[in-house]
Amino acid sequence: MTKWLASIQSLEEAQTLAGNLPDILDLKNPAAGALGALPLDSVREVVDWVDHRCLTSATVGDLPMQAQVIADAVSKMAASGVDYVKVGLFNQPGSESCIEDLQPSLSTVDTPVIAVVFADEVNDISLIAAIKRAGFAGVMLDTASKNGLTLLDHWTLEALQDFVETSRKAELLSGLAGALRIEDIDKLEPLDADYLGFRSALCDRRQRTGTLDPQRAHAVRQRLHQFGLAS
Repeated sequence: MTKWLASIQSLEEAQTLAGNLPDILDLKNPAAGALGALPLDSVREVVDWVDHRCLTSATVGDLPMQAQVIADAVSKMAASGVDYVKVGLFNQPGSESCIEDLQPSLSTVDTPVIAVVFADEVNDISLIAAIKRAGFAGVMLDTASKNGLTLLDHWTLEALQDFVETSRKAELLSGLAGALRIEDIDKLEPLDADYLGFRSALCDRRQRTGTLDPQRAHAVRQRLHQFGLAS
């Protein structure tokens, strides 16, 4: 059963969803890049407020593909108490060796770590095997450039289905995000990903750096309910 993730940038935004919590409340700073990180104190505030009523995740920022830099950021964010830590795997020189070099540090982190790869930087699923070997618990497909193009502008439904199925065979959680629209749920539902992630669809005029509108979050939840995807 596919679930949904809502990205929020503050405790105040989280509180607007008090009566409509998603399956995962995802903490990020959309003004600081594709996976901009919030301060650790802000993350802890939200985790404490959620108090296990839903799962939480947090990004570590748009970091260079350097294993030690990423490992340090993961360790610090994991200490905040979130249920998942998300790491962007950007298409940079040395990225494949960086993924491999992360294995020792990921094996010592109790919090599951989710790899985020970008549909506008890669065009196939070749990284999934390396992500599994490195010890990630899941993989999410997102977009790095926030220019109005959506996940579906970059990959076909057939390619997305291959991504989900290959992730499942590797025993990795799978997620789809990237400027998704409410109406995209109709196309993505049959793919059976573990999660669909939303930010811009929850904001006025689809401006991801704007303020979250709880009515739009309710609309996403209702659309998912039509497919029996959310509890």
